[in-house]
Amino acid sequence: MRAIATWIGLMSVLASLWAQQSYQARPTDDVWYYDNAFNPGLTAILRCWGDGTHAVDPTGARPALNFSYSLAKWSLASFRAGVNYQLLEARLIVTQTQPPGYTAEEGTQYPLEARDLSHTNFSEATWDYNASDNPYPGATIFGTGSMANYRLDAPFAIPIDLLANGDAFETYFNQAVSTTGELGIAFVSTMNPAQQGGTRFYRFYSRNDAGGRGPLLQLVYRVAGDVNGDGCADDADLLSVLFHFGQTGSDLPEDLNRDGIVDDADLLMVLFNFGNGC
Repeated sequence: MRAIATWIGLMSVLASLWAQQSYQARPTDDVWYYDNAFNPGLTAILRCWGDGTHAVDPTGARPALNFSYSLAKWSLASFRAGVNYQLLEARLIVTQTQPPGYTAEEGTQYPLEARDLSHTNFSEATWDYNASDNPYPGATIFGTGSMANYRLDAPFAIPIDLLANGDAFETYFNQAVSTTGELGIAFVSTMNPAQQGGTRFYRFYSRNDAGGRGPLLQLVYRVAGDVNGDGCADDADLLSVLFHFGQTGSDLPEDLNRDGIVDDADLLMVLFNFGNGC
């Protein structure tokens, strides 16, 4: 009996891993959006700052002296349009150059923000600051940077949890998959460089960095409602949840919302997404 239970447990873990997939990529394009940006068509460094209170100019004007934004986009061509995906993990990692012009405490007080972007129709190679249709950062903050890796003696990673603001990023991601096939992100911050002699701002590597340290997008995902990993939420997934109803534990493939128990919430997730991906 113990061997059977162990086998069942192993198969459950394998099914969970099979249903999950991962995506990791650097931007296909990124640009430093600032009035006085030098060589914006080919820069290895991205930067952003604000006025101490606002991360984005509240007037809607292009970023001038008091504001600087960085824009990036990723191709989602590997995802199927029309399919609803559940994001189990989603993070961005940028690499701050050495040395940072701010303390760890200031980085926590004025964090790097990842926001939505109005559109992804831009190219670094042909970037024009004065173009009338340049993309602009939105108001939705998907997540903020952590200073857990802060150091003065070397570049350090700033991770941003994109699922920190509930389902906002998942919704934005699925919209991008089914429309343009590109994901746009704006990096902004309220940090004010003027208060430290012009040195206090975020300065991190772009996709043009020779060391490959540009912004990294990491996702762990599954087709929403798909328990067995066949890419389709159907009768088999519904029966699997019903068969395992009430089970508790970690890494259960039927525990779609990952709260440690297979219950009504997981059943509803399959029902709500029934036919998804099929």
